[in-house]
Amino acid sequence: MALIEIWMALVMLAGTTSCTLVTEFSSNTTVLLGSDAKLLCTIRYQTEGSNVLWKKIDLGSNILSLNNETIFTGKYEVEDQYNLVIKNVQFHDEGIYECDTGEQRLTVALQVAVLMSNMTMRWDIPTPFKPYAYVNLTCVSINSRPPATLRWYRGVHEVTRSSINNERVTRQNGYGDTTSTLVGQVSSEDVPYVCIADLPDNPRVRSEFLFPPIIGAACLPGSGVVIVVFLGLLSYLLNS
Repeated sequence: MALIEIWMALVMLAGTTSCTLVTEFSSNTTVLLGSDAKLLCTIRYQTEGSNVLWKKIDLGSNILSLNNETIFTGKYEVEDQYNLVIKNVQFHDEGIYECDTGEQRLTVALQVAVLMSNMTMRWDIPTPFKPYAYVNLTCVSINSRPPATLRWYRGVHEVTRSSINNERVTRQNGYGDTTSTLVGQVSSEDVPYVCIADLPDNPRVRSEFLFPPIIGAACLPGSGVVIVVFLGLLSYLLNS
């Protein structure tokens, strides 16, 4: 008898007598490819003889765990009572998961995100920059899954509401590009413009690019210059 059949027999014998109310449950979740996902189904005051099952139900109803025991220990773990951890999430892990306590059947969708392959910023005026000149800054996030959300900062102040020509393009495979333009002004003060790319449920996974307001050696002559400079000095924005 296959392992899954043994588990099904045990579940049928034991039943899924109700536990007390689920006190915490995950909303739909997006995780980065290769990272771990944690789906919450926190139970309190579990009655004796009752069971909690995690299932993947988008393709049939595959049982992944019974109480604290999992079928594939290298892939799944159950923490506390009874949060499911999915290790090294891959595309085939996407789908609908169900926490079954007997009386309650709660579902959550898991999606997989992929970081952008590149990110660029360009502007439309040549160097040397004239003080107080206006400039169109265009930020592009390339080939992320799903297309990223772009935010603009000037120094530590968010100026996203002033952006224009915001566009997302999503391809059939779920990957896509995002473009956003901000009208900035060259300043003699050391206040940079920063474009930050976010992915759903991953606010700390961002790429940052700096538009230097002051003429410097990093600026190359000509319009449409592309910067590939990570802004470590503003890393605290990752926690905003």
